[in-house]
Amino acid sequence: MITSADLQAALKLYNVTLREGDAVFLYTGWEDLFLQFPAQNATYNGSEPGINTEAAEWLVSQKVVAVGSDTAGVEVIPFEDPNIAFPVHVTLLTNNGIHIIENVRTDLIVAEARKTGRATFFLSMTVPKAVGLTGTFVAPEAIR
Repeated sequence: MITSADLQAALKLYNVTLREGDAVFLYTGWEDLFLQFPAQNATYNGSEPGINTEAAEWLVSQKVVAVGSDTAGVEVIPFEDPNIAFPVHVTLLTNNGIHIIENVRTDLIVAEARKTGRATFFLSMTVPKAVGLTGTFVAPEAIR
């Protein structure tokens, strides 16, 4: 489970300050399991790392516009409260209009950050024009 303290520690590690309108991308390594299909299918589908509700609320307070992750759901699964499905989705997307971007190749961003010591980038994202959808495919690019 990724908490707001974890997010703040990661920002401090790279000497980054969030500003209003920023996008936050998380690297958990979970995509590695997906790429091992079908051998790791049960593990991949059984749970996933991600942010908790408290971290989502902190991101809301930072006025970010998008949160992306290398996982299928961005939030920790199983959910913190088994009686509430997708509470982070509700906090970010439904209640605050913050976009959620799932299954992002954040490993490429991390590799560049490790190589250069720099964890900020220009985000360019192509979004198809569509009406009446609850989700769609996007093409994000992290440009250094």
